[in-house]
Amino acid sequence: LRSLQMRRLRLALCARKARRIMKALKVTGAIVVALIGAWYLLEDYWYRKAIPENIGLSYRISITSDSGLREGCGTAVYKLGGKTAEAIKEQGVKFFEESGQARGHSDRYYTYGEWMETPRDDWTRSENWSYELLCGGSIGGSLYDDIVESGRTGGSYYSFKDEAVLMVIPDKKLVVFSHNG
Repeated sequence: LRSLQMRRLRLALCARKARRIMKALKVTGAIVVALIGAWYLLEDYWYRKAIPENIGLSYRISITSDSGLREGCGTAVYKLGGKTAEAIKEQGVKFFEESGQARGHSDRYYTYGEWMETPRDDWTRSENWSYELLCGGSIGGSLYDDIVESGRTGGSYYSFKDEAVLMVIPDKKLVVFSHNG
């Protein structure tokens, strides 16, 4: 009888311990999910701030990045807002006359230069833009192909700022921001 009571006691203690462990795992899991979600939102917020205000952004398609303490590189691809795409098709490069400054920054570092229409001479071979687009991870094969092809043909627009390139592809309704530095 005594050994049966001891077994029951041990089982009760094990069950109690298992419940504590499960509770700790649930709390840890919730914290990890919250941190990943916060990072996802922070990263999206940072990239959106680097794009001029008049370039309407819809939703995030892909963000890849590789960052160190001081330097980093990455690519953000967003869906271009429909009204913005139509305005660009109507106005051409003139649309970008008001696209000189990033929406979330007022300093010169986030000032874009002259906007130009594709094709870009330095994008005649995909290797010329591969590093910029693939830094930080793959953005996906078909998306990569769409961006490179849009750089080789007319109808898209691009500009440079310190350590970054911004490309708008109205036909595919894409905005591509790539930085290195």
